Amino acid sequence: MKYFILAGEKSGDLHGSKLIKELLLLDPTASIQAWGGDDMQDAGAEVLIHHKELAIMGLLGVLQNIQRLKGLFQKFKNQIQAFQPDTIIFIDYGGFNLKAARIAKLQGFHTQFYIAPKVWAWNKGRVDVIKKWIDQLYVIFPFEKTLFEEHGISTHYVGNPLKDSIDGFQPNPQFVEHNSIQQPCISLLAGSRKQEIYAALPVFQDLKLQFPNLHFYVAGLKEWKSIYEAYDLDIIYDDTYNLLQVSQVAIVTSGTATLETALFKIPQIVVYKTDWLFYSLAKLLIKIKFISLVNIILGKEAVPEMIQSKFSVSYISIKLKQLMDTNSSSRQIQLKAYDELSHIIGPAGASKKTAKMMYNYALAFQAK
Repeated sequence: MKYFILAGEKSGDLHGSKLIKELLLLDPTASIQAWGGDDMQDAGAEVLIHHKELAIMGLLGVLQNIQRLKGLFQKFKNQIQAFQPDTIIFIDYGGFNLKAARIAKLQGFHTQFYIAPKVWAWNKGRVDVIKKWIDQLYVIFPFEKTLFEEHGISTHYVGNPLKDSIDGFQPNPQFVEHNSIQQPCISLLAGSRKQEIYAALPVFQDLKLQFPNLHFYVAGLKEWKSIYEAYDLDIIYDDTYNLLQVSQVAIVTSGTATLETALFKIPQIVVYKTDWLFYSLAKLLIKIKFISLVNIILGKEAVPEMIQSKFSVSYISIKLKQLMDTNSSSRQIQLKAYDELSHIIGPAGASKKTAKMMYNYALAFQAK
């Protein structure tokens, strides 16, 4: 069969690559076109547009890129009409992907969505949009299945694909020596979007000056290399998992990386800063207490969150000192919470399970 997969950011590229590998095991002669990144390309997809072209954050970012967004949606429509895929798979990135799904469904294509939009956090109106434009929905948190099924959406709980990535990770024994890593090592995860990186690096640089006896390393992405080079920071490119493995503490921009850090059992401080207009609107719309996936899943503040003005050296320093003490209650409470989190997430196997269902549903749709 022919598959078109749309992943709008770095984490979606990772999950998409795992999914592609499993689809090709089921369907070895499959043709796969995609919007994604290097991981999906390496897994066997023909990547037509790189996800960094879709990296638009905040209300101001959307307003400033309206014409570009219109052009991207037209390009998507043209590409699926030319390719005529048997199914179109959308991975996360709900704001963009649900609009693309509408385009696809109006053209008569079969649509499947992997890693559901977080409607339980904000914008529950998206539930009706999902019901209208998505044939099959695959969720990665247990509580999401009931939420969507109550609205008549065909929903499947498949587990969390991060477990596939982390359980399959093989540490590089030469990593420390090759990168001259010194202890105590603090990893700095600035996010995958350009705007996130710009917000984080100045604070990270000041933090390094504040703690000259600690060794800070930024988990960088080569695609944004020119941004990092403007700062006096040590950068480890495209090797986040190895860096986390040898870290005592991580300071992590809110997103998928907070969950990855927790599953690696590394104590963390979650940080985030966005444009003031988007944040002000988000405060009115968001229906949950926390921004990090760790706290959201656990339903409590297991990891500290430093948001907007609190994303500063003075606030971070207090928590960092506590977590650096291996005997501190702050550190031990986090680690205990991570055990609870791992139990909730469950075992690996999400990619294989999802690929099998997607394949079968696409076959059934084509047989109609």
